[in-house]
Amino acid sequence: MEKVSKYYLKTYGCAANEKDSRDIKNTLDNLGLAETKNFGFADVVILNSCSVRQASEDKVYGVGKNYKSGYSRTGSIPVREYPKLTILTGCMVGSAVGKRKRYELIYLQNKMPWVDYFLTSSQTKEIPSILLKEGFLPKTFTCNASSLPARGGILSAYINISTGCDNFCSYCVVPYARGEEVSRSKKEILAEAENLASIGYREITLLGQNVNSWGLSQKEKFSLRAGSCHKLPFAQLLRDIHNIKGIKKMSFLSSNPFDFTQDLIQTLKLPKISRYIHIAAQSGDDEILKKMNRRHTAKEFIKLIKDIRKSVPGIEIGTDIIVGFPGETEKQFMNTVKICKKLKFNVAYISMYSERLGTTAQKMYKDNIPLKEKKRRHKFLTDIVKKAKL
Repeated sequence: MEKVSKYYLKTYGCAANEKDSRDIKNTLDNLGLAETKNFGFADVVILNSCSVRQASEDKVYGVGKNYKSGYSRTGSIPVREYPKLTILTGCMVGSAVGKRKRYELIYLQNKMPWVDYFLTSSQTKEIPSILLKEGFLPKTFTCNASSLPARGGILSAYINISTGCDNFCSYCVVPYARGEEVSRSKKEILAEAENLASIGYREITLLGQNVNSWGLSQKEKFSLRAGSCHKLPFAQLLRDIHNIKGIKKMSFLSSNPFDFTQDLIQTLKLPKISRYIHIAAQSGDDEILKKMNRRHTAKEFIKLIKDIRKSVPGIEIGTDIIVGFPGETEKQFMNTVKICKKLKFNVAYISMYSERLGTTAQKMYKDNIPLKEKKRRHKFLTDIVKKAKL
């Protein structure tokens, strides 16, 4: 009886990465590999990386410590103790390839010599071929991903409605790591939702770096303003999926405020739509928002949240906020504090600004807020959010 290869899959970052990892796990399970939660028992290690902050990347670099002394060497030839194969995918790799790369792939290869293959998120379909080449699958195996059956039995599922992002918020790596924004066709999305419902999935989460702009042209998506009366293709997509028999609950990630129109606000009333929504504010100060290249003002954001709560009483709202952005004064920080007190978010993910190589903010602005002050602002705002929570 042939030994079953074991794999260890570690996911860092957002829901988009979680979705990619579910697909990778599905593939590996169907190929006959067995998952292990113990790194040391793995034959194959796959790391799905995040680049949103330096700390996120540092966690991935730190995995190298799990290799015995990194590498033991015989002459000039590296000999690894375990595992036998390591694959890095996700946003760290995406940032090193393609038209929008922030750095060269050699940068990652030098920092992580223990990685055998560097794959972008769109290249993970090559994993079966790699496993076959490296001897983890029978030589008679045919790498035909379409032959892999869908796996049921899980209550909730993710559906990607778009990939990439064209917003280029000055601090953000996503437009580089995930590439240009591309919307999937409605036909494909509805077919996937109907198939998932037919095999037992009851909850659907639609994913995109900015779901609001799904199906819009470049001209349309950059001309929209928060709270406008523009009809959104995304709002209609929600209505169409809402009509699918078997789907009991729907949610979506992520939404930006600058193209969150009245049409979408009204759609939130549909009974299957989750009563939790996440919309990133990032700052409560207009000058900082402009430096961040966010296409909304603090006033527009406040009105948007008030309109949503008026349309759907009792809805819970979460947000993202960055403190210590380059040049942020105490007064500007307090403007963010004011917006948190006023809007009483149910959830707020507060981050300290982290300089990201190759981004506009890194190129244009000096990271001049001391770490000690960033930590103070982080704690201060965290306490405010807890006290102000609805």
